[in-house]
Amino acid sequence: MFSINVKTTSDLMSIALQAEREAIRRYSELTVKMREAKNESAAALFERMVAEEEEHERLLQEWMAQEGIEENPDIAPVKWRDPNISTTYDEEARDPYQSSPYRALAFAVHNEEIAFHFYTHVAAESENEAVCKYAEVLAREELGHAALLRAERRRAYHAERDNNRVESVLEARMIHNESDLLTVAVYIDRYLLRAMNKLVESGSLEADVASAVKSLIESTQQQIDSHEEMLGEEPVASQDTVNMLKQFESYNTELDKQARDLDSEIKRLWSSCDRSFAFYDSVVESTVDEAIMLVAQKLTASALDRIAVIKQVFAN
Repeated sequence: MFSINVKTTSDLMSIALQAEREAIRRYSELTVKMREAKNESAAALFERMVAEEEEHERLLQEWMAQEGIEENPDIAPVKWRDPNISTTYDEEARDPYQSSPYRALAFAVHNEEIAFHFYTHVAAESENEAVCKYAEVLAREELGHAALLRAERRRAYHAERDNNRVESVLEARMIHNESDLLTVAVYIDRYLLRAMNKLVESGSLEADVASAVKSLIESTQQQIDSHEEMLGEEPVASQDTVNMLKQFESYNTELDKQARDLDSEIKRLWSSCDRSFAFYDSVVESTVDEAIMLVAQKLTASALDRIAVIKQVFAN
């Protein structure tokens, strides 16, 4: 999708512009296809995404003008590399008769993640200090875009699964101190641990997949142990956090009662990982407490790593 030959800020920003233009082109094309097939819900979503990408392009051009960075005409157009995940992101997301807001958003999230990893790679590998600085800003922007799309995707998923159910959510405004945040982190990790153990115990996973999930289970348990050690023997969470987790537990208990096939369980695990990332990222964005922000940043990075592993394990 992206060239890694980034030598100057002009190269980097020109690639970013081309990425936005490709998104505009693809989402515009999809809007037309969905509308022709009378799939108005998917068409409306892709149309909104076109407007958002056009705004991103405008802001990039404005930023370049302010910084005196000219577009490099030698940077070739960016082409999306479609993921090889037919049931979630690719064919179904683009098929005008089969697509839905959930599938469309899953497609969009995947491409935002590709962009995030590209800018992160540039920031880590470039020897040009200015390029590193700009790449870090662009990576953060893509991370924010992906978080918003994940939140939209979760809402769309639950709307499609059960139009009558109201999803319980984790809210950053309920986090008042480090103990609150770590208490939620322990709850999230224990929940994911149960979900992963359930997949392994089902006996339905191939040997190599089961082995990878077991490794993830081990690392998750280590993270729980670390969080509990930081909390101490008598952790004290605020009443807001306690109430939020009670509501969330009640919601998840109801979902656990539903009979699900293996594919649904995998998608639910994936969705839960996305949920944890979005929550930690929202804490980073909203808190004014530096200690909370630092813990949340570590949790965000860890959640993103877990999503990458889950994606790699279950890609096929």
